[in-house]
Amino acid sequence: MSIPVIALPMLGLLVLIQAASLRSPLSEAEAPLAIAVRYPTRGLAESAPVGTTAAATAAASIGPAVLGTTEFRLRSLGVMIGCAALGMVVWLGERLFSTRAGVLTAVILMATEAGRSLLGTEFGIEPFYLLAMLMALGAIRNLSSDKASLVRAGIAGGAAIALTGPSATWIPVMAIAWLRGLRGLTWRSFGIGVGTTIGTAAAAALVSAMALGVAPLPVPSAFPPATESIAGFLRDTPQLVPILPLVLLGLWNTPKHWQLQGSPTFLWMWLALAGAVMVIFGAFAPLWVASAMTLAVASSWAIARAPRVHVTTAIVACTALGIWLGAFESATREFDVDRWAVRETGKFLRRNLDATATIGAPDSARGRLSYYATRPISRLDADSAELQGLDYVVLDRRVVDRGSLGPGTRPPRDLEIAGRRLQIVAEFGSWMLARVIPA
Repeated sequence: MSIPVIALPMLGLLVLIQAASLRSPLSEAEAPLAIAVRYPTRGLAESAPVGTTAAATAAASIGPAVLGTTEFRLRSLGVMIGCAALGMVVWLGERLFSTRAGVLTAVILMATEAGRSLLGTEFGIEPFYLLAMLMALGAIRNLSSDKASLVRAGIAGGAAIALTGPSATWIPVMAIAWLRGLRGLTWRSFGIGVGTTIGTAAAAALVSAMALGVAPLPVPSAFPPATESIAGFLRDTPQLVPILPLVLLGLWNTPKHWQLQGSPTFLWMWLALAGAVMVIFGAFAPLWVASAMTLAVASSWAIARAPRVHVTTAIVACTALGIWLGAFESATREFDVDRWAVRETGKFLRRNLDATATIGAPDSARGRLSYYATRPISRLDADSAELQGLDYVVLDRRVVDRGSLGPGTRPPRDLEIAGRRLQIVAEFGSWMLARVIPA
């Protein structure tokens, strides 16, 4: 292993700790896995809008079991796994193109908010999936020189499938396609690759389910719906704008025989399959990392071939764009207290309400409330609230119609929704807890 492969994970740990608040309350996207990790045998999972696999739950449970269940400790293991994935990014860049390309890919991941979330700043399975995916891709790239790489690719691909479900099946598909391109695809190699993948996925799911004492939880995907992922990818794409001056300089100085340098075919296959996976399953990580690698390759051409003056100018432009974009986002982004408000609401429910009380809340906070209140929370649509059978409801005051109330006006003690009278019990930020008055 080269020095950058060893040094980048240590640098990444410092960057991730400084760049994100690992102690902040959970977001709604983090709540389902946090519920499964902390309460694997309780009925709270019904309150979470997104499912998860037994292997993902078991992997994410390691950190809390060893370190604790505060928000910082929940995220700690993921950050360390993400830093290990940074080393794999550099190593894969070396195998595909050059050390410079791998380092630049790692830098892009650390510099973008979306990349940092994949590296573990948001509690989830993404860092585990990212590490397994990169290990599989590295093994697939080595198929031309090492026959045992097929087994390693199968093991890593099977682990990724156990973590995320069918959304990771693109990895064995890529292994088979790459092996066919090398003219090494036979029935024997096909059986070894597919058999190793299926065996690893099944073994990981079974062992994880036995360790947790739960069913393997067969879910279609551990990722959000594809439409949400595509929208999120497009929303996060501007984060890559600062690197464009260096990318454009690299494209201007493209080597004459670039098709023969490195592994462009491998990268195109990765991009194509990753794009298809995001459209079908909603998996965000493969396409984001592949896009970062593509931009890093073009940037490495600029650094290697362009005049020093041009490179320096491009780097200055990248830095200026990054500072401007960061300042623009900070100036236009309102201070978000929603996470803190939901956490305090959940703690209030746990400490002050009877365990038999039934509570409803909108999906935008239901998972987090269920986690912090340690009780099931029913679904509540604020636009057409169905309050039958509920003792309390949690409402977003930004959604509830205040009629003629003006800014700064104290809300009334009583509200009426769907023909039922509600009495406000407590308020936390924009969230209100109200008791349903019996008819």
